[in-house]
Amino acid sequence: MLISSIFSLFLVGISAQPGMSADIRRVAAAADYIQIQAGPEPSPHFGASQCRSIADLSASSRPVFNTAENGEWECSYQLEYSETGHTPSLFIQIRGIEPGVWSSFRIKLNFGSLLSRQVLGARAANLVNLLVGTNNPLGNLEAVLATGRELEITFDDVTLKYQQERLDPNRFNLFGSKKLSRQKPE
Repeated sequence: MLISSIFSLFLVGISAQPGMSADIRRVAAAADYIQIQAGPEPSPHFGASQCRSIADLSASSRPVFNTAENGEWECSYQLEYSETGHTPSLFIQIRGIEPGVWSSFRIKLNFGSLLSRQVLGARAANLVNLLVGTNNPLGNLEAVLATGRELEITFDDVTLKYQQERLDPNRFNLFGSKKLSRQKPE
């Protein structure tokens, strides 16, 4: 059992950080559910300046950061990469219910060639690391995303879910959510 678990971790490209234990459960064919048990680390601050920082300097579009009166906010950004026959793209949507703290995100990957899988996988992995910090137990997230292998992982009160969109082998969604403890007014 232990050998098959280690082998499964190798196939998915997952490595747990020291001091963490991984619990992998098969959800469906070509999909894994992983639960990491470790002490929660706070996620890095995310606000308007961090939203602007995700811009691709070669793109004409820029991220948009909107806030509501109740403190909720959203950062959204669409990146398109030119390629023959198909336009690979990355759509990013990050939301929060209090200033500086994200509560959920969605990264939509629209793959084209193998090269675009590598580029978009790397870009999405960098965004995940920006949001969840360095305590991410997936050792090579960009490779996992590029392969298109569905997964669900929970660690530090964060859940990441990566799944194919509508049976299209070129479209995937990476969802992230975080359990937030709302401070009660005194």
